[in-house]
Amino acid sequence: MDTYKVDELLQEADQLLQFAGEEMVRSEEDAITHTVCFHSRQAIINYLTAFLLSEGIQPEEPITMAGLLEECRSLDGRFELVDLNNIHCRLESHSQEYCLSVDQVDECIKIARQLRAIVNATTPGY
Repeated sequence: MDTYKVDELLQEADQLLQFAGEEMVRSEEDAITHTVCFHSRQAIINYLTAFLLSEGIQPEEPITMAGLLEECRSLDGRFELVDLNNIHCRLESHSQEYCLSVDQVDECIKIARQLRAIVNATTPGY
């Protein structure tokens, strides 16, 4: 396991999630939703990738949120609680489209926070 890479991914994910959350604190008219979408999407990918790397598993190509989540689920049942069905780009490896709805990007932030809690949990998985 490359602990430096795992730590780097987790730190970056935390920063991305923090930035997305700060953007969502703005009024609905002022929030830049495509920025929130991009940052929360990257945070989700980073949390999932960091978990896999911490388990000694190199993620399979092409990298998609859905694919990463399935790999994580095969190792830890807590990931079964994560539902990506409302994320339209979950099956795409390099989506150039961004959600513009405040409700949609808020859902992405919630999922990223859920993943952060799972990945950072000190209790063993099941």
